[in-house]
Amino acid sequence: MPRMQRATPDDRHTRPLARLIAGLAGLMLLAAACGEEATTDGTAGTPTDGGAAVGRCGDPERLGEALNFYNWADYIDEAVLEKFEKECGVRVTMDTYTSNEEMIAKVQAGNSGYSLVIPTDYAVEILIEQELARPLDKENIPNAANLDPKQLGLYYDPDNTYSFPYQYSTTGLAYNETAFAEPPTSWAVLFDQNEHCGESSLLDDQYETVGASLAYLGHSWNETSDAAHEEAIDLLLEAKDCISAFDSANFIGNLASGEVVVAEAWGFAAGIARLDNPDVRYVIPDEGGILWQDNFVVPVDAPDPYTAEVFINYMLEPDIGALITEYTFGFTPNLKVEPLLSDDYHGIITDGGIFIDDEVRERLEPSIRADTKRYADTYKAVTAG
Repeated sequence: MPRMQRATPDDRHTRPLARLIAGLAGLMLLAAACGEEATTDGTAGTPTDGGAAVGRCGDPERLGEALNFYNWADYIDEAVLEKFEKECGVRVTMDTYTSNEEMIAKVQAGNSGYSLVIPTDYAVEILIEQELARPLDKENIPNAANLDPKQLGLYYDPDNTYSFPYQYSTTGLAYNETAFAEPPTSWAVLFDQNEHCGESSLLDDQYETVGASLAYLGHSWNETSDAAHEEAIDLLLEAKDCISAFDSANFIGNLASGEVVVAEAWGFAAGIARLDNPDVRYVIPDEGGILWQDNFVVPVDAPDPYTAEVFINYMLEPDIGALITEYTFGFTPNLKVEPLLSDDYHGIITDGGIFIDDEVRERLEPSIRADTKRYADTYKAVTAG
C-alpha cells in the first residue's frame, strides 16, 4: 500500500540488474542447448515479426496496442514498463493514486479507462462485493503457478477468482538508531512518550494510523467499537501536537535525510530509506503491527482485460518479479524470484530489521476489511482543522 515519493533519483538497481542480465545470459545458453530459439532479451519462445516472444507476450493477434494501469505511486520500476513495451509492443500508461479509497472511488465512478489496478487486501474484498472486479481468465496467466500457496486463497478472495498477489509487507515503526539510546520497541515513541517533537510522523492513512493507536491501547488493529475509537481519538489528538505531520508522501526522504527520526512506516519503505541512510532501522512494536498484501485486479469495465492479464503474467516472470522486488524492497509472493534477488537486497531486509521471522510474525495481525466509515470518522475527528 505504498503512497510515497523517493528522496533522490534512483540508480540503485545497477548491480541487481547486472546480476539479472548475467542470469538471463545463462538462460539463453540453456535454451540454445535445448534447441529452442532465444529472443534478444533472453526469453525462450517463438518471435513474432516485431521480435516479441509469444509465450511471454501472449497472443499478438489479441494483444492491444496500449494498456492503462492505475498503481500506487512509485511502486514499480519503470524499467519493467519499458521492457514490456519493447518486448510486447504495448504502450503502458500508468497513473498513480495515494490511497485505496481514491482508487475505489475512481473505479466506482465507471468508465475509468483502466484495465489493471493494484488494491490492498481489504480493498480487493470491497471491489468484489460491489461487483467492480472482473474474474480473471487464468489460462492467460500461467505464471500464477510460480506463486507461493501461502499467499493465495486469503480471506478477501478465497479462490483467487479476481486477484493474484503482487507484493506484501508490514506496517510498523521506522527510526534513526542514532537518535535513541536504546532501540524503540513500542508505539509509545509516537504517542504519549514522544521525545522527538517535530521530528516524528504518522502515516496519512485512516486505517494505518487509527489502527496503530488502537494497537498501542491494547485493542486489535481491526477493533471497531465506539469506546475503543473514542480512546484512539484522545490519544491521537494528544500526539498531534508533537508529530511533524501525518505524512505518507515524503516520510521516506525525511527519514533518509534525518529530518524525521521516528515514523510510522511500511516495512518496504524503511528499506528504501535505509538504502540512503544506513542509520534507519525498522521494528514491529511489542503491541503489534499489520501484515498486508497488494494484488493485481482487473476492473469489471476494463477496456482490454486480455492485455491486462498478459501484463500480469509478464510481471510474474521470475526476472521481472526480481526487478520489481529489488525496486520496492517488499516481499515477493513469487517463489521463483527469490534465487534472483541480490545480496544488497537481502542485506537491507535483514540488517534493517525488516525481515519477517517467526517471532515477528507473532506480533502481526492481518489487514482485514473493518468498518471503513468508523476509521474514516475517527481519522477525520483527529485531522480536521
